[in-house]
Amino acid sequence: MTETETRFPATPSTLTFDRTVARSHAHRRALGEVFVSDSVADGDSTFYTAVQVPRAHSLWYDRTTVYHDPFAMAEAARQGSFVILHQHVGVPVGLPFSMQRYEFDVTDREAFRDDERTPLQGVLRYEIVSRVDRSADFSDLTLAGDLTVDGRVAMELSADVVFLARADYEALRAYQLGRVAAGGPDYTAAPLPPAAVGRRDSRNVVIGAPVAVGSAWDYPLLPDRRHPAMFDHDYDHVPGPFIIEGFRQAAIDTAVREGMLGTPNAMVMSCSSRFSQFAEFGAPIECRSTPLDPTRPGTARVELELRQFDKVLTVGALELAELTGHEDPFLHRTEHQA
Repeated sequence: MTETETRFPATPSTLTFDRTVARSHAHRRALGEVFVSDSVADGDSTFYTAVQVPRAHSLWYDRTTVYHDPFAMAEAARQGSFVILHQHVGVPVGLPFSMQRYEFDVTDREAFRDDERTPLQGVLRYEIVSRVDRSADFSDLTLAGDLTVDGRVAMELSADVVFLARADYEALRAYQLGRVAAGGPDYTAAPLPPAAVGRRDSRNVVIGAPVAVGSAWDYPLLPDRRHPAMFDHDYDHVPGPFIIEGFRQAAIDTAVREGMLGTPNAMVMSCSSRFSQFAEFGAPIECRSTPLDPTRPGTARVELELRQFDKVLTVGALELAELTGHEDPFLHRTEHQA
């Protein structure tokens, strides 16, 4: 597939970018954190959503490259999957669920280039490729799709979602929360400098200094529930997007420490993650980062594990592309210009 070739037919002309969808359908509390503007069904298993990420977003604009962050569109696509399930598949708002797997691959890096005049927006097409129903609740659902930006396929995505009856979820969470002592420790480790992980604002750094463990590095994760984007609303567990941001920052720092990248100014080209258990607040969380051999020239590949209570809760892998100086004009701005 070439960079300009689209896999799907032309998207429905009825999609608009005029307003956001209901925030409850995107699982957000703040209106400014809703990135989905519209959705439409094409039959029973194919769906389109219109998505847009604000230019001045506190987290997604905080970068040191001229490229929009693919993680921003991954978050928009995550919200889009919820909108589809609630608006078109009949999943009730509030039904407990767990994202078991989430993956994306950037297929066209230039589609993410920031022209510094317009927000990043596109159209996401999802297909339900597998669905298993049990009782009155949806049990297992697999989604796969493409994101197009200006008519170009920019990203491919897929996800597995499991839904649970509320009573089952509450029983599971009660058991899991029993592992955490009341009044657990605060996360007092100092965050790494923002530049070490491709950020400019220290508030967006979620890992502390690592400890070498053989060929790997262990990073403490630092969840700050005051963060307006990563913790838009209350959670009874450490949310997946925060974990994946920790994976990204650990991968960048590891790749630079290991000499796999010459700079932390890098773009995520692929991300895969699998979640087996919930991570809890009130107990230390670590990310183990292990360098791997790259699969594509000019990239760095890192394997990640989220660890808590001496167990591996989440595993993932990221592939990073180093961006050279001429691709990073933000680095040469003065503070006034920025």
